[in-house]
Amino acid sequence: MRKRRMILGALIGGATTGAVGFFLGKNLTRSPEPLEQAVRLPPFSMPTSSGGLFHSDTITDRVIIINFWATWCAPCRKEIPLLIATQAIHRGSIAVIGIAIDELEAVQIFEDEIGLDYISLVGKTPAFALLEKFGNSGQLPFTLVFDKRRNLRFKKTGEIKAHDIDHWVNALL
Repeated sequence: MRKRRMILGALIGGATTGAVGFFLGKNLTRSPEPLEQAVRLPPFSMPTSSGGLFHSDTITDRVIIINFWATWCAPCRKEIPLLIATQAIHRGSIAVIGIAIDELEAVQIFEDEIGLDYISLVGKTPAFALLEKFGNSGQLPFTLVFDKRRNLRFKKTGEIKAHDIDHWVNALL
């Protein structure tokens, strides 16, 4: 009788774990959907990885992709080459901004290794404040896409893929 209960418990536990994994996985892998209500990019300033100070209002008349990341985040590191390519292909019409929630030295080393050449900002406190404005409590990677009028059009928690970029570019350019 005891063996039977253990087997039944294992089956129920496995089924529950499988169901939770299925629904969470389904939610994490679906394509980002456009947002229906207009949320605007607020003006913000943040230190750059090269020691300067970036002001968001310096970017005008371009689609803005803001990607929150960290060097210790494997999916973040994996998606950065895609963002580098996006910036290179659409340099005049898209501005990619990376916001690292990390230590400056770690970010600089990683940037040199991978050849990161888009706007790179570093700052834990200001980055978390901006994350919270857009409903994220610190999950990485997190990507926001704004149209040329600075209205938030897409957001995605989790690793971005080429089809996400294609969808955003086709919708906004």
